[in-house]
Amino acid sequence: MKRFKPQTALGGAVMATLLALGCGPTAEPQAPEPLVAQGQRSAYWPRYCAFVANHNLLECVPINQGPQAAYDVVFNGLASRCGTDMSCRYQPIKVWVAEPDLNATPAELVTWLDGQQQVIAFLKNSNKSAETLQVSLNAMRDGARGLVRDQERELAAVTDRIKTMVASAESTVKAKAREYGDPVVVEEAEVKAGMVRLEETVAESRAALAALAPEVVALANRFAAYKATEPATTTALRTLAAQGSAANLQGLVTVQLDAVALAQQESGEASALAMEAVRLRTRLGLLQDEYVTSLQRDKAFIAQRGLLMGDLVDGELEMLGGIAGYSDSRRRKVLTAVDRLLEGMKQRRDALIGLEADAATRQSLADAAFLTASQRFLDDVTARSTQLWKVAPKSTVLKLTFLSEKFDQMESYLQFEPACAPPAAGQRSWRETGCVAMRRDFSRVRTWMTSTLPGTLRLNVAMMRNAGTVPAALLLEVEAKLAAGQLKDAATVHDAALRKSDGL
Repeated sequence: MKRFKPQTALGGAVMATLLALGCGPTAEPQAPEPLVAQGQRSAYWPRYCAFVANHNLLECVPINQGPQAAYDVVFNGLASRCGTDMSCRYQPIKVWVAEPDLNATPAELVTWLDGQQQVIAFLKNSNKSAETLQVSLNAMRDGARGLVRDQERELAAVTDRIKTMVASAESTVKAKAREYGDPVVVEEAEVKAGMVRLEETVAESRAALAALAPEVVALANRFAAYKATEPATTTALRTLAAQGSAANLQGLVTVQLDAVALAQQESGEASALAMEAVRLRTRLGLLQDEYVTSLQRDKAFIAQRGLLMGDLVDGELEMLGGIAGYSDSRRRKVLTAVDRLLEGMKQRRDALIGLEADAATRQSLADAAFLTASQRFLDDVTARSTQLWKVAPKSTVLKLTFLSEKFDQMESYLQFEPACAPPAAGQRSWRETGCVAMRRDFSRVRTWMTSTLPGTLRLNVAMMRNAGTVPAALLLEVEAKLAAGQLKDAATVHDAALRKSDGL
């Protein structure tokens, strides 16, 4: 097997031949359309439209009146026709922006897309029903698909003409070679044409990989720095263990909170690295799929010449998988070690209280330690709860919420639920004051993870698909992971799709 190596000189020779042939007397250029004919298409007049199929109510207004004007006319029409029949009055009303024709200018397309965003903002901000939002999104999607199909037909026609020109040029090269009666020359022309096509395919894929390379390198550098902190983390755990073994009742409180802070820091850094690794693996996987698909057109030529094209990003995918695996494994180990430290310090606290000879002194020390720990834990819970319900950042273009970081916050919060179980009768816990506040949030957090998050993912995927700025494979992956119950992975790929829509 021979490994393919692009030959720049070979490609240049073939291109020179094709250009020379293209300049010959046999190729007659098409006369351009007259400017008058090109300028005779009708102007685009954007309008907001609202429609209810069951009663054939349709209203369209100029775009300067806003989507609410069209919506209100149809809504009032339903009210007058339906009377007191609520199921009739509150049918879904489809609202959309009339799309431009195939020859729309960039400015007209921008006006149309801005109008769509205005419709979505109106329906969401005025709390219209989910059914109304869904039928409106479907109408926008159908309009976009129709416009894209028209453009694809035009592009296909142009592509066919180019293929015809290239095939004609190749046939001319072969015919010229046959005039000399040398089959070797004919084969050389075919090889040159095939090698040029492969050079173009590889160059395009490597250009896409080069655009992504800085992000992969940046993650690799972050991971190297993180991995270098492993000895320091191990030393910190040992130091905490030694401090906990020698601390008095007051000192144990400080050591316990330091251990919790270390666990939070490690969990945050490891989760961030793993999330970025998954995002980049997804993008590299799409790049590899596009590369393999583009090679299919020359599958016969590659097999005939015995070329070994190889995989484009195998090494990078393996490296990113290793980063994600190491980060997750280290996070679990540190959390387990901290749990054991906290349990050991709890036992030491109980033993220190028992060693006090005077009962009043024992109770006084225990109460002081209890109050200190309780207050510090309550302060930590308050800060966590405040952060938990802050509005998450949104994407620049589509204005949709990023969800992966919020999922991590919710999941981390729920990890406290077993430790916050109500104490048995006659017992007390220094965590109870903070846990009372946390128990009020646990049910809300579970509702967010089991209902709000999946619903938001589905709605955002529909809006990204309607916008047409995100690869379909990414959106399908979000839906597949959501259907499998892999909420963390679904949120991570969702955020990668949003960054793709922002051009990142």
